[in-house]
Amino acid sequence: MPTRKASSLTISLILPFVMLIALLTGVLGVLWYWTGSKTVSTLSQQLMVEMAERISQAVDRHIFSSRSIIEASFPEGMYASGRLQDEMPALRTRLWAATSLTGNDGDYVYYGNQSGQGIGLLRKSETVAELRLKLRAEDFRNIYMVPGIKAAPVLLSTEKQLFDPRTRPWYTLAQAAKGHVWTPVYIDFNARDLVMTRARSVHAEGGAVIGVVATDVLLNNLRRFVDAMPLAKGASAFIMEPNGDLIAATGLENIRYAAGARPSRVNAGASGDRLIEVAYEKLRSRFEGSIEVAETSLIFDTDGKAIEVAYRRITDDAGLNWLAVVAVPHQEMLAGIRSHVILVVALGLLALGTALGLGLRIFGGLAHDMRSLTHAVRRVGQGEIDAPIGVARNDEIGELASNVHHMRHRLFTDPLTGASNRSALTHILDTLTRKPANGALPVPFAVLFMDLDKFKPLNDRWGHENGDLALIEVVQRIRSILRGNDMLARLGGDEFVVVLQGVETQEQASMVRDKIMEVLSKAFTSLKGVPAHESVHLGASIGQAIYPADGSDAQTLLKHADRDMYRQKARAHGDAL
Repeated sequence: MPTRKASSLTISLILPFVMLIALLTGVLGVLWYWTGSKTVSTLSQQLMVEMAERISQAVDRHIFSSRSIIEASFPEGMYASGRLQDEMPALRTRLWAATSLTGNDGDYVYYGNQSGQGIGLLRKSETVAELRLKLRAEDFRNIYMVPGIKAAPVLLSTEKQLFDPRTRPWYTLAQAAKGHVWTPVYIDFNARDLVMTRARSVHAEGGAVIGVVATDVLLNNLRRFVDAMPLAKGASAFIMEPNGDLIAATGLENIRYAAGARPSRVNAGASGDRLIEVAYEKLRSRFEGSIEVAETSLIFDTDGKAIEVAYRRITDDAGLNWLAVVAVPHQEMLAGIRSHVILVVALGLLALGTALGLGLRIFGGLAHDMRSLTHAVRRVGQGEIDAPIGVARNDEIGELASNVHHMRHRLFTDPLTGASNRSALTHILDTLTRKPANGALPVPFAVLFMDLDKFKPLNDRWGHENGDLALIEVVQRIRSILRGNDMLARLGGDEFVVVLQGVETQEQASMVRDKIMEVLSKAFTSLKGVPAHESVHLGASIGQAIYPADGSDAQTLLKHADRDMYRQKARAHGDAL
């Protein structure tokens, strides 16, 4: 009997503590799930927004050169005669220069007039182009090989089918438009690729339309870009038109080939990918209105399963109207959090045998660190990309904090060069261009947009490993002349952006630009396998913009600096010619 009383007393004493620890374990599990799901959702949404913006920027980069090609062929305001023979030398020179702007093989620009005459130049290599010419409406086009800008054309062949530019969609659309216009996307059966054509009318001195100049844009690079994006398991990214036709999609071809049938476009509503089909059905109305930045939304499929989507409408003044979408099943976003909650509950059950004080201290520390982690993630989401995590542990929370730290580092740092990346640049520019809450005047700063010259020949001759070493050395050289509060970001490939805080004038920005060009003009020393008697040099074309004189937001500043860079490159190319 006394033993039974002792046992009852023991149980009475232990039971409240067991209940308390169990309660703390349950509270901690709920707290972990709530804060963890909020943290993961915030990071995932932010990352999805960044990806949607990256797709938009990739589209902008891919089609931006089309405007430059057209304007280089026929600058706005330039008049044309009704006969190609009257302006052939100058026109051929302009077409050659236009297809040299990007340095890409396959650039094609062509012109047709009201008389049915036509001329086109297809870039085959740096020094060779293909000239397509007809001087009478009833003639078949002759195909010439042109081995240089001033070289005499060599006849290769004559087409078997009559080509009349006046009957082509790009011609009729441009005739009725006031400026640049895009044709609908179509399938190029020879290239097995989606293509769209940008066109603009050309006028005679009296103002009447005398012809149309146009250039083709192949879209396969966009498909490869979207397909290569790092996405979570079960996620998809895609670009679609208002009718649902896909431009690009993760893991999907944009053209469907079937035996015995003509190739056809793949439509998002019948793509065979349930995630894409649901996203299209829910977002098809987003093609109307104006979306200047990527937005997020929670949608549900017919089974009630939640899907997180980020989308960005992509438009331009030539009639482009696409939607870039990143979609992730909500349950995939929280899969890692659920496993962590199970782990917390297991640890809480094991903690029943530990001292109450140690348990309270551990749980209190866990809650404190979770709050620190959430606060740090929130600060990162608000643009403070260097916000300290403030969590130093060796357990699962420490691992989560370390993962968040490494995720942030990967999110904002270029892995090859160690420079900041596009995401970090976007955050910094958004912070610097944010209007002061107290109504103070904006603080000026400068943006330099840089594109390396001769980088492709370096890669071709000395290999991609040396190309990577050269990019690393470029970053080291530029950083050696920048101040502590300046920022160097790599956009991708051989494109870089420098943010110069406190620089207020074009003259000050030009001084820094000159210093950068000076340090990059020296021979590179980090390359491997270069003979002692040879030296490797790179140059750069650098455009600049001043905030707020050249733009009040990040996108406008970058576009201004990008255009200035192309002008610098075109000027340097013109000097070289």
